[in-house]
This record gives sequence, C-alpha cells and structure tokens, in this order.
Amino acid sequence: MNYLYPIKEMPSVKYDMGDLAGLVGAAPDAEKLKKVLPMMGMDLESIDGTSLSAEIFPNRPDLLNIEGFARALKGFLGIETGLRHYEVAQSDIVLKKESSVDDIRPAFGACIIRNLDMDDYTVKSVMDMQEKLHLTHGRNRLKVAIGIHDLDRIDPPIIYRAVKPDSVSFVPLEMSEDMSLGDILKKHPKGREYAWCLQDKRKYPIFCDSKDNVLSFPPIINSQMTRLVEGSKNLFLELTGTDQKAVNQALSIIACALADRGGRLESVRVETVDK
Repeated sequence: MNYLYPIKEMPSVKYDMGDLAGLVGAAPDAEKLKKVLPMMGMDLESIDGTSLSAEIFPNRPDLLNIEGFARALKGFLGIETGLRHYEVAQSDIVLKKESSVDDIRPAFGACIIRNLDMDDYTVKSVMDMQEKLHLTHGRNRLKVAIGIHDLDRIDPPIIYRAVKPDSVSFVPLEMSEDMSLGDILKKHPKGREYAWCLQDKRKYPIFCDSKDNVLSFPPIINSQMTRLVEGSKNLFLELTGTDQKAVNQALSIIACALADRGGRLESVRVETVDK
C-alpha cells in the first residue's frame, strides 16, 4: 500500500521580532533584512514591527528555527563572523541500543541539554522546531522523528528497543489512561495519523528507562510521564529514523538552537546490545 504525505518544497516560517532582537543582540533593520535574506536562502514574504515571515530554501533546514536564523544573520550583518564552536561535555547517561530496532528504525541520535530556561520564547521555539523538522527534513516523521523529554523524570540507563505491539502499554502525551502500542495506532489521533510509518512491522520501537517506564513510541507519540512542564530545565533529546545523516543533521540543528538559548550540551554514551 502506498502512503502519500504533504511536503512543501519551500516551507514557511514566522519569526517573532522581539525574540529575534534578543538573540541577535539588537533589533535588525528592516531594510537590511530585505537585502540579506535572499543571500541566506530565504524568500521574504512579509515584515513588520512584530514578525517576519519567509520561505526557506530546502537546503537550509538550519533556518527553520529562529535561533539558526539569528546565528546566520549575525554573520551576514558582521556582528559575529566565522563558525561558532559549541562545547559538549560528557554526561554519565548511558543509552543502550538493542539490535531489535535494526530493521525498523535503525538510525538514532541523542543528547542532554542542561540548565535551560524554558521561557515562553523557548517553549514556542521547541514546538516550532519539531513541527517544521518533522514535516520537511524528517519527511513527515518517516525519515526523522524527534522526542524531547524532561530528563529529571527519567531513571537511566535509557534503552532503545523493539517490542511486540501488545506487550507494552503507557500513558501517551495528553492522555490519562494506559494504552498498548497497538491500541495507540488504532485509537490515538497521532497513532492513526502516523501508523503508516510502521506499516508491515511486527515489532515497534520504544525508548524506556531502567524501571521500564516508556519515554516514547517513535515516530508516533511521547509519554505523558516525561512531558515538559513549567520548571523543566534538564532535557533528554532523542531522534530516530531511517537515514543516519538526516538524524545527525536534525540533532545538530536542535542542540545548537537550545545551546543558543543558554542550555549546556552533554553527550550520552551509547552501548550496542545484541538482543
């Protein structure tokens, strides 16, 4: 069976000018923006005192988030030139990747972001990044799917494995009752929308912690348990997919964006388990 999904050749973005000014360090001049945007891989749609709307060229997924745009803009305006260097510390978090996922969603990536101030701008940016990257770069979650979790609700080590559809249940995001993986694909709105990503698979991928608490069911839905709430500041970021290069690119885009927001980046230690 063939599944079709809408992919815009040039996705549209809308940046908040107040947030942009904070990231750049000053309010960018509208006339200068009109001149430099085409050189940055963007087609300007509109600009006023509150927002900027533009279409992004397909080869610039780093501009799908306002942090990436601000970083590139500072270079074009001469505010901060050259490649930015991001420090990545080594965490004590272990991610165990089981071979059971190899024929389902073999590509994966993960990192830790600590001490992030989840203000309104950051929350909106995280949501916008996921949505835009899922639809475009991630090919509607098939090629890349992204999960962002409250690290403080997780008991490491973290395990990425494949299980039978009815062997595991958890409370999906924005729900209040346990559902099996099979039931999520049949009854949950996100499950019905993205079930095609797992067509013909006899097992489904999950992330869980050392207490067997399910963190996510990629590429479908995260767990209610690890949702971001007011006060969340330490995040676990996980990505899965079918293309390792695309996963790595999306991981870099999100990690750098959250580092630009003041988060501290940490790596995870991956252990491969033949199971």
